[in-house]
Amino acid sequence: MKFFSNKDDSIILTNGLVYKENRSTQNLRIKEILIAEQHGFCAYTEKYFEPLDSSEVEHFNSSIKYKDDYYNYYATLRKPNLYKKDEDYKGSSFFQTRFYQNQDLLSQRIAYIKGEFVFEEVETNDAEARDFIKFLGLNNHDLLKARQSHCNRLKGIFRLASFSTEDILAYFRTHKNELSFITTLENELGLDLSEFY
Repeated sequence: MKFFSNKDDSIILTNGLVYKENRSTQNLRIKEILIAEQHGFCAYTEKYFEPLDSSEVEHFNSSIKYKDDYYNYYATLRKPNLYKKDEDYKGSSFFQTRFYQNQDLLSQRIAYIKGEFVFEEVETNDAEARDFIKFLGLNNHDLLKARQSHCNRLKGIFRLASFSTEDILAYFRTHKNELSFITTLENELGLDLSEFY
């Protein structure tokens, strides 16, 4: 969950870019900037964007679409964006607190569960964090299986090749597309992959 903290010095803000209906050139520019700011990863899934992936500018709080600003924009893959449960969580408090915009706060409240390939609220009584996880569909069955499959495939490759930590990092430097589900990879492989985000 590394790509929710929008940047106060974003080009989108400094250039006054606003996502507008029927402004495909400007909207495409916004998407390109968001992908670059997110280091090539989908904000919701942490899947690395591939050239043929269908991606879009996602309005996190869809109830203010076209009346929103940069802090409501994320670059996401189209299909996982459909996992989002807008209607079920329309009035949720996380839209006001925006705790997800602070990386430290986000990681204090939502944890990746090693070996289970899921995200859970750190405190069992944290309804806001639980709602956030459900709202985004972070534990959607297909997404969970994709995380698990990708990670287990890489584990097998690294084990068969007897890769050291440095070998794995070198592999990721030349195969950046393999960094999909980076939080999962960090936890399941026991690596610090912060050089890539």
